[in-house]
Amino acid sequence: MDQLMHQDDWVRDSERHRCHCGEVVCYNCLLKKYAELPVKGRTDVKVCMSCILIHATKQNGASAALPPQIVSSSTSVIRPPSEQAMRYSSRDTVDSRKHSEHTNPYSPHESFVERSSGRHLSRGDASDTIDYPLDFSWGYAWPKPPVLPDELDRLAMLRSFDILDSPTEDVFDIICELASNALKCPIAVVSLIDEDRQWFKASVGLAQTEIPRNVSFCAHTIISKEPMVVLDALQDKRFMKNPLVTGAASIRFYAGSPICTPSGHVIGTVFVFDNQPRTSCDLATLEKLSNVAMKNLEDRNRARSSTMSIKDGATETTAVVVAPPPPPNAQLDSQDLVVQAANNTFDGQVVAGPKMETMLMDLLCRTTETQQQLATQQGAMFQTLGQHTVQIDKLADAVKRMEAKLDAREEQEDSMVFINAHRD
Repeated sequence: MDQLMHQDDWVRDSERHRCHCGEVVCYNCLLKKYAELPVKGRTDVKVCMSCILIHATKQNGASAALPPQIVSSSTSVIRPPSEQAMRYSSRDTVDSRKHSEHTNPYSPHESFVERSSGRHLSRGDASDTIDYPLDFSWGYAWPKPPVLPDELDRLAMLRSFDILDSPTEDVFDIICELASNALKCPIAVVSLIDEDRQWFKASVGLAQTEIPRNVSFCAHTIISKEPMVVLDALQDKRFMKNPLVTGAASIRFYAGSPICTPSGHVIGTVFVFDNQPRTSCDLATLEKLSNVAMKNLEDRNRARSSTMSIKDGATETTAVVVAPPPPPNAQLDSQDLVVQAANNTFDGQVVAGPKMETMLMDLLCRTTETQQQLATQQGAMFQTLGQHTVQIDKLADAVKRMEAKLDAREEQEDSMVFINAHRD
């Protein structure tokens, strides 16, 4: 982190809990981050959330100064998961489970599944009823993903954001870290769902960027605008035979909140996974984070639309070269849920208190202000470039006219010389 004070000014953790930037904060508002120290080398230090968000804002501002990449989202045919689906290394499995067992205070013997509009769910508040039909008629032990009545409109709305297969952005990475930290889960994802896949815009604890829609928990979440919680997947007939549950990933707990557009279309989710079942879940933070994700998508879309409209006006005289999207990682099977190694898995403290959550939400929303300002400046540059190009074209036309007049005068003079010579 570039906000750290000199090591001589640090205060020992045993004296008081504080960020090394110098701002006094409580223990619950600190997160552990890796830092390179002159003597110790790479080690983890406690950094306050404000410094993390400031650092992310600077990185977002630097990346926004570049022209946005135009990428085309490609789709593929839904493939049934193989028997080897969801495999990953045994060391990663053990590390993920150790993290879950360390942070999960709930008993592994209690379970329930529920979709709820409330802030907090517990086993006593729930029933195991499912309010939509399940279709098992496709040759696999788990049901088909639900068919949405507004699927075509939903997909059109998703494509209008031009977000699929886009590069990583710090604000969405922070949303994942906050979700993982608040719900004490080793896996947290900001995802978007198209025809046949669930694509990960950002993630904590996973190595790949997408999974097939036909094994996705979130395919069931997006049928409603309310969060969905699965406290024990082995007790839920929708997921008890799902490869994410029966395979090496061994998912037991799921909580997801839909990313809903103002028009009412659910285009994605913010969700968490854990390897241990739970007896209760607090959805307040997850719902707030999904709202923050939607607001950032809207701000991103407005900035992109403004820039693209100015580009369209300048394309008549200028050519814009757009970088191709980065190639996909060919080493990862899209059907495999691969958990990252423990040293890459987020490890921090729980963000506590409604005031702290509100502050974080506000700061996350403000990270797009710099992007919008830079996009406006970039648009003004394109407009100025277009005006200069028009002036250059006018000058070129004037030069051509002058050359034509000079050529005509030379021809006239040559004709007069020829006539005079003929008379003589």
